[in-house]
Amino acid sequence: MSKSRRVILALDVAARDEESIAAAVELAARLGAEVLGLFLEDPRLLRWADLPVARQVSPWGKALEEVRLEAQLQALAAQAQAALEQAARRLGVAWRAQVLRGEPERALSEEIPQEDIWVIGTAGRVMGLTVPTPSALRLVLPEAARWVLLQPRGRAFRHPMVVLHPQARQPEAVLDAALAWMESRTEPLTVLMLGPGSELAARVQAWQVRQGVLVRPMHLGAATLEQLAQVFERSGCDGLVLGADLPLLEGEGLSQLLALSRAPVLLVR
Repeated sequence: MSKSRRVILALDVAARDEESIAAAVELAARLGAEVLGLFLEDPRLLRWADLPVARQVSPWGKALEEVRLEAQLQALAAQAQAALEQAARRLGVAWRAQVLRGEPERALSEEIPQEDIWVIGTAGRVMGLTVPTPSALRLVLPEAARWVLLQPRGRAFRHPMVVLHPQARQPEAVLDAALAWMESRTEPLTVLMLGPGSELAARVQAWQVRQGVLVRPMHLGAATLEQLAQVFERSGCDGLVLGADLPLLEGEGLSQLLALSRAPVLLVR
């Protein structure tokens, strides 16, 4: 695996949480990479605060004041930068940060090198209210990015479960990514193989020998997203590593899997 240029931590400031920041910094430390924090102040949150649903769930029983919400977004951005600085200094990782004001699809439209790895926070709270991280933050991820970690709030990621399928173009690349995420290489890596695939099993076994690691193989026939989530919950793992070409992720599959598993998902292209 070639050395990564940067680990990009992309967070809507409403979604800032210690787990996402720690995941990005720890990964950068392992890979000898720099962390770039992109903290997005999305104006759509201001518009969301004016919707009737926001007024209904507001603990103050009235519409959130736009000026107050904007001030908290700025404060959250400052807190996120401070948390990133503290975590990076603790592990001796080089870091930079940018606060971007604007729609996520505009803020993330620059060309990103393939070597960059993305860590994305996916949920958060503003002024005590749960707010949705805009789905655009996930949808506009550069197609060139080879690794993208979707990191729910409050979930650590130390023991991955790999999911492979017979049509996978590069199963070894997915396995390599999972290996980089493992807390300890002395523990077995859980690998779930979907559908029939003696050839896939042989490739996994060959990879295991080359890397000198233990693999805990699992097999599942034609699986639904619900079945995949159930197997994951019983596996004892705390994160999923998937090839972006996994057929189950087509359409709304990725969003559904995130909702079902509520676990970090590392996409490998």
